Amino acid sequence: MNSQARTASKQPDFHPMSSLGRPCWLAGCSLITCILIALAYFLQLTPSPPAALVVPEHDQKDELVIRPRIELHPEDHIHRAPVTQYLDWRVASTHRRPDGVLKRVCLINDLFPGPTIEARSGDTLIISVTNELPEESIALHWHGLLVTNNMDGAVGVSQDPIAPGMNFVYNLTIPSSQSGTFWYHAHSGVSRADGLYGGLIVHAPASKSTVRGLASNTLSQTPGFSYDKEVLLLIGDWYHRPAQDVLDWYTDPGNFGNEPVPDSLVINGVGRFECQMAVPARPVDCVAQSTNLSFEFDPQLKLRTRVVNTGALAGFDLQFDHHTINLLQVDSVDVQRTKDQYMNSLGTLYPGQRMDFVLIPTEDTKRHSSMTVQLNQECFKYANPALTPNQSFILNSETQSSSTTTSPVKIRHLNIQEMPSPSTILQDIPPTAQQTHVLYTKIQKMARYSNKPFGYFNQTTWKPQQDPPIPLIYLSRSKWDKSQLAISTGPSPAWIDLVINNLDEGPHPFHLHGHSFYILATHRSEYGWGSYNPFVDQIPPHISDSDSGGDGLGQYDLSRAALRDTVQIPSRGYAVLRFRADNPGVWLLHCHVLWHSVTGMAMLIDVQGDSEGVAAHNFDVS
Repeated sequence: MNSQARTASKQPDFHPMSSLGRPCWLAGCSLITCILIALAYFLQLTPSPPAALVVPEHDQKDELVIRPRIELHPEDHIHRAPVTQYLDWRVASTHRRPDGVLKRVCLINDLFPGPTIEARSGDTLIISVTNELPEESIALHWHGLLVTNNMDGAVGVSQDPIAPGMNFVYNLTIPSSQSGTFWYHAHSGVSRADGLYGGLIVHAPASKSTVRGLASNTLSQTPGFSYDKEVLLLIGDWYHRPAQDVLDWYTDPGNFGNEPVPDSLVINGVGRFECQMAVPARPVDCVAQSTNLSFEFDPQLKLRTRVVNTGALAGFDLQFDHHTINLLQVDSVDVQRTKDQYMNSLGTLYPGQRMDFVLIPTEDTKRHSSMTVQLNQECFKYANPALTPNQSFILNSETQSSSTTTSPVKIRHLNIQEMPSPSTILQDIPPTAQQTHVLYTKIQKMARYSNKPFGYFNQTTWKPQQDPPIPLIYLSRSKWDKSQLAISTGPSPAWIDLVINNLDEGPHPFHLHGHSFYILATHRSEYGWGSYNPFVDQIPPHISDSDSGGDGLGQYDLSRAALRDTVQIPSRGYAVLRFRADNPGVWLLHCHVLWHSVTGMAMLIDVQGDSEGVAAHNFDVS
């Protein structure tokens, strides 16, 4: 059989039956009504997703140069003084086969993912970005870096989009206090789901006497972490249709606001889609990839592994056969060490989050070495038969060829979301905040908006300023339109508590630009709604009076807090976040599920500085 035969993959439409007999959107229907809806489904009378992308026949030029391994070079950066790096980027697109299925992919300098930036604390990055896309405007956000407001890359807030054929120069000075795993990604439209992203690694400086094998003492400032090399894994879900088509499907009222389930996953721009899983409902051009995709990591070496979730919807877990894992950081911040730090399964890492760990070989690693990525399906509201949510990848092909019987793998799982920061970091948290703001967020489908799904904070769905259409940092606050829900922190610095209640049945990963925050508490309600208002409920429902110290409002177990910039807020639950508003400007707080953020699940934090700082960020264009 021709391995290049054209096949098809399943359209992300609703499956008429589920393990419970009917999906959630049929709940409450009579039996006759359910039968009629199911019949309409099979007759394709229900609104269907957009047609498949029509592309030319592939040829050798379309073949993706497989580049699953991204090895880092900290030795080039940790011993030098800060420098200015000049980068010239061209953003374009072409048809590639990341997982075997031909798709239009966004490229930076012909690379997907884009070029990996390696720098050190204190470096300045001058990045000239030219948009060569024919019809799409773009912007880039530097996720997790504490940059100045006008370089943040949030369209409508800190900059205009870069129009086709135009250029914009980002000038980023990395704070001397920041190092770790970061990434950059599109922050205009939905081109992030078409591949417009890349890694950004900031190495911490070290003295000349530091040897490579003890680099952990310089990168994490914690003794006992040793490794031989560093690698980067950019892992995320993947859609076979153009992202704009996926968004159009999601916002079609006939699809009931169900988030589009991905078709595949990619690691460093490479995946493996089984062509025979394709179905006639949505034809695609599929060429089978090698089933022995290997990262070719030396099985003898300890690897500092930096992982980023670049996906649009799903979180994922990682599991390693015949390795142990020593967790170092989450969101570029050290985690508190535990007595049993050595696990072989980590999760769940949600969109936008990052984690660093040392991958340590065992005796069996020489004979067998693989990594399994398990897409978390808690956001999947229907089945996509084309998707293989759990996939294993060989870490070294030579270990497979000589594989013999190995000892069974005992799964030891570490929940990274529950890992607190070290006490040296938590000692900076004040016992109370100066301001507390209560927020409610939800995806809503309203009749007055034709039942299209929109994301809301406190009954406001965000979209860029319309009249006048100017980035908010250049516009007087008095001229902001009704789509701009904002919290004003007053003169900085100030400590702020955000209590974010998630009224949805699904979780939301929220990211705050320009700041990191301490996660003081998260809660998921097992039944009913677990919303929390500290002005009414003096003690969070899941914290006893003894746990809170019995002092009422604002008291939490600060010893278990975690310093992050992205937090997963459970379904029907809440999170309490405390941060120091000390970076003047207007900053986005938004869900990092792409389909939610682009439909309005965002709001603003207006951090005012001194009079000079305010003038620099608020130009009145009356």
